[in-house]
Amino acid sequence: MMRRTMQNLLSKNPPNRQEGSTETTLADQTSDYGSPGSESVTQEGPSAKTTSIAKSDHPNEVDQGTPESRLSPEAAPEAILNEIKHDPKAVPPLIKGGILNGAQGVHIEGSAQLISAQNYINVYNTVLQRHSPEKDEELFWKIIAWISDINYHAIQADNFEKRAAGTGQWAFDDPIIGKWLEGALGVLWGIGMPGAGKTIISSIIINHLTQKAKANKRICVAYAFARYTDLFTGEQVLGGLLRQIVQDHPSTLPFVKPMYFHHLLHGTRPNQLELLATIRAIFDSDLFDQKYCSLDGLDEAFDDTQVDVLDGLSHLPANLLIMSRPLPLLKERVPEATFIDIIVHESDIKQMIEEKISRLRKLRGLLEKGDWKEKVLKTVLERSSGMFLVASLQLDMLSRCMHLMDLRSALEALPVGVNAMYEATMKRITEGQGCDLALRAVTWVIYARKTLRMSELRHALAVNTATFKYSSDLLVDAETLLSVCCGLITYERETKLVHYTAHDFLVAYLSKPGVDVQATLACTCIARLRNCGFANYKHRITQNYSSRIFVDRCFLAYAHRKWAAHADSASIPAFVEKFVLQCQRFPWNHPSFDEFDFLNSIQLAAACNFHQLLAPWLGAEPSRASQPSPPTLNVNSKSAHGRTALALASMNGHIEAVKLLIEAEGVSIQCSDHKGWSPLIAASHGGHVRVVDLLLGAVAVDHVNAGSWTALMEAASLGHTEVIKSLLRVQGINVNAREPVSVQGKGDSALTLAACNGHLAAVQLLLGADGIEVNASHWEYGTALAQASRWGHTGVVAVFLQRHDVDVNSSQCEEGTALMQAVEMDRMDIVELLLKHDKIDVNATRSDRSSALSLALARKRLEIIELLKGHGEK
Repeated sequence: MMRRTMQNLLSKNPPNRQEGSTETTLADQTSDYGSPGSESVTQEGPSAKTTSIAKSDHPNEVDQGTPESRLSPEAAPEAILNEIKHDPKAVPPLIKGGILNGAQGVHIEGSAQLISAQNYINVYNTVLQRHSPEKDEELFWKIIAWISDINYHAIQADNFEKRAAGTGQWAFDDPIIGKWLEGALGVLWGIGMPGAGKTIISSIIINHLTQKAKANKRICVAYAFARYTDLFTGEQVLGGLLRQIVQDHPSTLPFVKPMYFHHLLHGTRPNQLELLATIRAIFDSDLFDQKYCSLDGLDEAFDDTQVDVLDGLSHLPANLLIMSRPLPLLKERVPEATFIDIIVHESDIKQMIEEKISRLRKLRGLLEKGDWKEKVLKTVLERSSGMFLVASLQLDMLSRCMHLMDLRSALEALPVGVNAMYEATMKRITEGQGCDLALRAVTWVIYARKTLRMSELRHALAVNTATFKYSSDLLVDAETLLSVCCGLITYERETKLVHYTAHDFLVAYLSKPGVDVQATLACTCIARLRNCGFANYKHRITQNYSSRIFVDRCFLAYAHRKWAAHADSASIPAFVEKFVLQCQRFPWNHPSFDEFDFLNSIQLAAACNFHQLLAPWLGAEPSRASQPSPPTLNVNSKSAHGRTALALASMNGHIEAVKLLIEAEGVSIQCSDHKGWSPLIAASHGGHVRVVDLLLGAVAVDHVNAGSWTALMEAASLGHTEVIKSLLRVQGINVNAREPVSVQGKGDSALTLAACNGHLAAVQLLLGADGIEVNASHWEYGTALAQASRWGHTGVVAVFLQRHDVDVNSSQCEEGTALMQAVEMDRMDIVELLLKHDKIDVNATRSDRSSALSLALARKRLEIIELLKGHGEK
């Protein structure tokens, strides 16, 4: 019998049930991956006996795999035999019962149960079913980390902590909000002006619901936040919601596991529809009596994200709470929504003012004299225009007063409105002692490519902007930094502006003729890189950004990730050019790979698309006197991983750099790296169709990489349709090229790769190619039809079934026919499709003599059993 991959088995085997638990079989729930099927879910509630999964340290990143790094079938059996060898009790019952007697290459010795096996027949399917709580918990946290790295729990905790005690209680007396909390309203949309406290009210309502959910596990509460500092896509928002649901309710894990193992196997990520379908399946199940979702700050999201998330969440079977500024163009998308105005209640803002005063020691001392406290309360209430934000900034301004005369003058001049408040705050900053530090800090918070932790911001500011040299002697403490910024910057877990309305004001304020902010930020990043020796780094980096070099040196990871992006947004400064010229072994990594490569000057310029530097270096335009070429310019020089400048530019899709390098004298266009990737294969893998078009005609289109994949196979596996179109236009291309069957290869072709990953458009393009072999078979999972059936790609299956030349009963693989694989993976909709085909053979068997019916019986899939019997299964 042929071996099965570990991931295949894990995706099929149901978890062991805890004795005595109340269980519900989710037979009716389906998605693109099928239902949780025979995986039973522990029903949470007062009467259920459950085993909770405790929090523990878990990895931040999960290896999602790539098409060229699918698990070797050799690994799993070897690990199992080692386990049996060290623990005789681990011998599975099937082996003890003699099912392996007489099997070739298997020897069992007496009570010691020593096993030597060469073909591993029937070994690890059974062993994997042994229950291991530690493994379950490890897998749980791996899946949590894989779903999303967005932690909405932390954001909610920060928001709720910022409220003044006792504020927002009016929300629970409001009849409309009360109806929504009872579940009588589907979508409740809170509308308020900036600074009106929408986020605080939202956090108070969420906290109320989460407290109820702690007492009753049949209540599910999920919440998301859109922020201008973190412009998440629809996929990211939904991923964050799903992570939160699974983390709070481990009983929902069976809904996610099929999707996890599918994408882990294929090196892909779930899209928005998949995530939404999974959340819907969870909410449609009988796990919960009440479901609540909340989305705060919808107006701060991308326009596309606003539409995508709103459309998706508003159609879920849950009560949805939205908070935003007025968005009249989006109202029509949710006609059933109930709208409510979020207006600051005077009692709330008064409570906030009093609480903030209690924390401002100097101001509190002044207000203890006479009736000054009442005067300040009255003035701030009047001039804040009902905005928490303005009131808070006004109090920050008053806190600087040294004596009552200062306080009197400040109260009389207290600005009204948001922009006036920002103007006054900037005036205070520019007149203060730490003006330069404050302006640089605000600049970093506005223009950083990701939100910075306080430690990162402090180290970014420890660079002398006159010399661009980093020095730890320039570090300032967080308290001083926040003080000189006069309330414009806040710090929770990350630094950010006090409010998103400050962003537009400060961008206009800081924009000055002749000042290139991006160039300054790029040079600051390079100062940190130089300080850590990155121009000629002599050591290996084996753990990506979790390596010690990045962990121990604050701001280095940001500087390394983002310096080129900042430089590319500017006219490349001389300081940046000088640094690139100095590079002999610069650590560089591509987002698709965990490994670090090491580049010289020309390779680094190509990888970063610094075509302004490459052009004079390659003689495409005259060099300036101040712009020398690298000392040893070799256009075909290879990096530590065998990549040339052309390969690096191609894999990143840098069309300008590729154009220059293709025309360079003596350039090698076909040169392969350590993976066997040529520039064409690298560009095809990345989906860079313009680069592919440039390279075609100058290279062998059927060149294969080290895994025997062609450019067409790379593009097909990832669904890059435009690249596929370009490749198919090349006369004589081998559309049926296949990897050889070996330890690493399994006989994949472009068609099987597109089908197993569910890329419908790619499949249709390939099926239209002359001479395409529709029935080419992968040694383990079979034809493209069988693989699409196995992995639940209904649309792809339907396309294959329309062809007259498809062999619907092909079984030249370990897992059997398309029907068997659809049955085994509980793909009810695909089973129904296949059974409608007039040539389907429901009685076919595979090498282990299993039939579709026996597989359905083993999984107790009653609906499928009835369907098969109705089609003449014997």
